[in-house]
Amino acid sequence: MNFNRGKIRDFYLLTTDVENMFINEYLPGAPGEYVKVYLYGLLYAQLGTEMTHQAMAAQLGLSENTLCDAWNYWEQMGVIKKLPAKGYNKAGEAGTGLLDFDVEYINLRERMYGNVSTAESSRGEISGPLQNQELKKLFDDVEIIMGRPLSSQENGEIASWINQHGATSALVRLAFDYCCQRGKANVKYVGKVVLEWNSKGLAQEDEIREYIKNLDERQRLYKRVLNSLGLNRNATEAERKMISRWIDELGFGAERILAACDKTISMASPSLRYVNKVLENWAQEAQEQGRDVNQNITVTQAVLNKYYEHLRREAHEAAEKRKEEVYEAVPRIAEVDEELKALGSKLSRGVLTGMTRDQMEETRRLMGLLEEERAVLMTENNFTVDYTDIKYSCDKCGDTGIDENGKRCACAKERIGEAEIWQKEKR
Repeated sequence: MNFNRGKIRDFYLLTTDVENMFINEYLPGAPGEYVKVYLYGLLYAQLGTEMTHQAMAAQLGLSENTLCDAWNYWEQMGVIKKLPAKGYNKAGEAGTGLLDFDVEYINLRERMYGNVSTAESSRGEISGPLQNQELKKLFDDVEIIMGRPLSSQENGEIASWINQHGATSALVRLAFDYCCQRGKANVKYVGKVVLEWNSKGLAQEDEIREYIKNLDERQRLYKRVLNSLGLNRNATEAERKMISRWIDELGFGAERILAACDKTISMASPSLRYVNKVLENWAQEAQEQGRDVNQNITVTQAVLNKYYEHLRREAHEAAEKRKEEVYEAVPRIAEVDEELKALGSKLSRGVLTGMTRDQMEETRRLMGLLEEERAVLMTENNFTVDYTDIKYSCDKCGDTGIDENGKRCACAKERIGEAEIWQKEKR
């Protein structure tokens, strides 16, 4: 340090500002020597004057180890930050390596409320990302929830969730309420919950409450699953992940999960691994059958085939009834249909009977004329052209359950549910 006499004189005329938060919250419980280090360092920080750690230790009559311990203490308390040295270490300081860092003093008011201007702080007014009154209201609410006053350090930590991470006041308030009701009245624990919920994009009170409701339901399910297996304890982290996978990845609901648990009751050593295997098998079967995993199916393939046959029969019978209706209203359409049927049979036999190409073309021409006549008659009498056609439940497979590629038709998922009801009604 090099000062001339004029600067030294000015130096002693100046004052060092110490935040009231530091005096009230941190000073009473700190070792005296550590307070000396903090205040002496604060002096040089506010002056913006370089000071080596060795020189500071010598002036305060402390060892370098004590000085290092003091800085570590204040960093743990959250009032300073140790930063990589900017290269001002001089010979004599580089030897130990313990003090090879710079020190940055944290503005405790800014940490709690956001940026604070000199004019505002002189008036006792705070501004920042949130209105001062809103943040104070949050602190008051949290103190009511916790049943005790918050320290300034805890206030600063809560404010950082909002100012630095973008959490909403509603999220913080509900997180404290949620954790305290479960005996976790610890600011650091609540902080983990806040940051986790915030990472999920939760912001509005209604969506947070819905999330908490679902979270509670899942916690209850963990307990119910273990109890159903005769395990009277809380689920481990691995067990929670396994049960959550049944819900989030496989898509099972609580009822189906507990039904799978019931299958292990008769076992000598019921386990979640067995339940897991049962559910995985159910999920695979549901995928193969094209149905929802929570659908409790009692329909065999044979029953499903009979139901498809039933649908085809119904479709044909309905078409015949519509034909009778049309024939009664327009007898000529019945005649046209008979003529079309005869010509179609003639054309089919043509290959075997030696029909010439010209004869086949003439037959097709006559059929075309009859089809045009039929369409005109249908529309003139207020029937759609396809009114007498067979109408299947599924156009892709014609109610056979097999698509044009020879694979299970997508309609099977819906047909299985219908077949189950149809089977019950037949009994």
